[in-house]
Amino acid sequence: MFKSYFTIAIRNIKKYKGYSFINTFGLAVGIASCLLILLFVQDELSYDRYNENVDRIYRVAISANFSGGEFKSAGVAAPTAGALVKDYPEIENVTRLLYRGHGQTDQFVRYEKEIFKELRVAFADASVFDVFTIPFLSGNPKSALTEPKAVVISERTSQKYFGKENPLGKVLTFNDTVDYKVTGVFKEIPDNSHFHFDFFVSLSTLGEQHSGWLNNTAFRTYILLKHGANSQDLEAKFPGMVKKYVAPMLEKYMGKSFESITKEGFRLQYYLQPITDIHLYSDLDQEFEPNSDIKYIYIFSTIAFFILIVACINFMNLTTARSANRSKEVGVRKVIGSRRSQLIIQFLTESIVLSIFALSLAILFAFIGLPYFNNLVGKTISTNIFTNLRIILYLMIIMLFVGLIAGSYPAFVLSSFNPITVLKQKITSRSKSRWIRNGLVVFQFSISIFLIIGTLVIMKQLQYMQTAKLGFQKDQVMIVHDAYILGEQVESLKNELLQNPNIISITATGYLPVTSNRTLNGVNPEGIYDADGTLVQTWWVDFDYAKTMGMEIIRGRDFSPAFSTDSSAAIVNEAAVKYFGWDNPIGKHIYKRISIDTAPFDFRVIGVVNDFHFESLRDNIGPVVLWIGSSPDLISLRLKTENIQNAIHQIEQTWKRFTSGKPFEYSFMDERFDAMYRTEQRLSEIFSIFSCLAILIGCLGLFGLISFVAEQRKKEIGIRKVMGAGSANIFYLVAKETIRLVFISILITSPIAFYFMNSWLQDFAYRIEISIWIFLLAGLVTLLISIITISYQSLKTALTNPVESLRTE
Repeated sequence: MFKSYFTIAIRNIKKYKGYSFINTFGLAVGIASCLLILLFVQDELSYDRYNENVDRIYRVAISANFSGGEFKSAGVAAPTAGALVKDYPEIENVTRLLYRGHGQTDQFVRYEKEIFKELRVAFADASVFDVFTIPFLSGNPKSALTEPKAVVISERTSQKYFGKENPLGKVLTFNDTVDYKVTGVFKEIPDNSHFHFDFFVSLSTLGEQHSGWLNNTAFRTYILLKHGANSQDLEAKFPGMVKKYVAPMLEKYMGKSFESITKEGFRLQYYLQPITDIHLYSDLDQEFEPNSDIKYIYIFSTIAFFILIVACINFMNLTTARSANRSKEVGVRKVIGSRRSQLIIQFLTESIVLSIFALSLAILFAFIGLPYFNNLVGKTISTNIFTNLRIILYLMIIMLFVGLIAGSYPAFVLSSFNPITVLKQKITSRSKSRWIRNGLVVFQFSISIFLIIGTLVIMKQLQYMQTAKLGFQKDQVMIVHDAYILGEQVESLKNELLQNPNIISITATGYLPVTSNRTLNGVNPEGIYDADGTLVQTWWVDFDYAKTMGMEIIRGRDFSPAFSTDSSAAIVNEAAVKYFGWDNPIGKHIYKRISIDTAPFDFRVIGVVNDFHFESLRDNIGPVVLWIGSSPDLISLRLKTENIQNAIHQIEQTWKRFTSGKPFEYSFMDERFDAMYRTEQRLSEIFSIFSCLAILIGCLGLFGLISFVAEQRKKEIGIRKVMGAGSANIFYLVAKETIRLVFISILITSPIAFYFMNSWLQDFAYRIEISIWIFLLAGLVTLLISIITISYQSLKTALTNPVESLRTE
């Protein structure tokens, strides 16, 4: 029986090759798009799940609030780990990772005559391999990091430095100052991890230099709970840790009781993050790597769902369009005894067979398109993912879903035809069927219009962010990395480079407006010194900072070596003046305590710099205090526009002479700026691509609808032509329904698209207004594409000889 159904299905597919190809192709594009997004979603949801104890691993994070300022950090103080193990028996183990600032992240590592710059270096407790699942290839994970000056390296790193030699016991020299003995080699950390390191250096190497609760909160601390322990119950006990350890330090620092401090608004809270939540739900200060966002999983999943639905609708419309040609077949089958259930099974079989063909083609499309998709979303999803049993199961479910849903409507409609009516050729498009079919087309158009509007809004916002006035000049600024290795030679290097006529100015500081160091500190502006401090950005800069960055001193003066008192001077931005409530900031004092045991420093405000964006346009401009100090992690040079390559070469030669041949690495500030909006750029590209796919699939469905209309009305059209109707009249007769559906889609989709895209824009402190031309343009594009799509079939119908359609009457 089923063999017969299958044979008939194949015969009908071959009989209508054109329709079958269009049907299969459209469905394949939809399934391939859905499959690629499904792979992306699965990869995003799999982060950190390679750990054997994934359900028991948590990161300790901190949230603090005082004087109206709030910050949340993935790092905590070094003693936190010891306190957790000591005071809370439900914790089985704890480990810390330290990865911050130059000298601890970027390292120049030497072995014999080879030297490399390494970015993925972390100091770690010996327990790191007990908490995380990081398999060892050689060495003992239990003891590898127990001793100071020990280092464990990745397999890739071992091959880079030692080739096929046994690395154990070999010595690597970091920054030409400290020798570390290799005690182990581990397998590469999987891509779906929230951190990636090639070196784990024993944290005991640092000794007790980070023993305070207030002076360093850069230690990412992870706990492994005992079996059966409840994370929420543990988290509820953390206020006791604050009172026991942090409160006494704060009382000494502030000179008042902890109760008084809390009444003034201070709040410090430790909380736990499940390790599986970090990649999609965490956006804290001091994250190891930029995380993703769960909202993009929802967005991509929704796009995949709608693309698949559009493909199914396209399938149904094309099959329905063919029903008029198969109505006699239905009538004959019913006359000779076929039951309706048998006809339904026959048409569903044909639909499922087509979906199997489409699925095969979709896998091929996905396989071919995966490298491009990886580049688009910034992933490394491998092609062997298609051998994954879970993926195969997903594909089978998709196949059955598509086959049943896409074939159900035409199967039930065709099988319901009255055989006598069919054989008399009196079958017509019923009102209910027409409404359903038109509703499906409206849905298709609506999805396409929504995606076009989304693409236009994202592109417009991205263009706005890339061209907005930033308060500094990002073009022609070259950034030389790793300037900290120069030590006391920074000024000498600057002076020599300034002899180059291609260099306008130079500044040496790690604090740049775009993606560099950030330091959020509590200061006491004049007038509120007795409070607990106000959180602001505090940046150490040199005398040439404002000039090199292209900033403007709008009140007072800039720093100058001609004034010896500038070592205790400060420049604030406009936001800081407003935040501090000052009318006349010049001459005001800002007090900053460096440590608990020292008196606060007194800085006198000498100038006000214009507001400048030091984060992306997602965030408001916050208060910034600049003062003269040493933080030469980077050297920034403003270059003349001509002879840039020659200038770079000369700068490199000077660098190598000052650093004894250390690797020369540089970037440009405008490149860093563009990198801040990589997420929005990718989102714009994804929307653009899937808009085109939705339009392509929709056009196939539209072609099916016009074919259906032309088939149903061919005799009417023949009579109209005999009566004198021209080709233009016939074209309008066939196309007017489609044009009406496009306008209905625009009216339905516009307010929905406005709501969702306006909600997306709320994530940006500086954003565009959604103007009406975006909706008009989306509608116009859809209308033009629709008219082009229907023109072929409409003109073909209009130019058909009426004798051909009336000869059977």
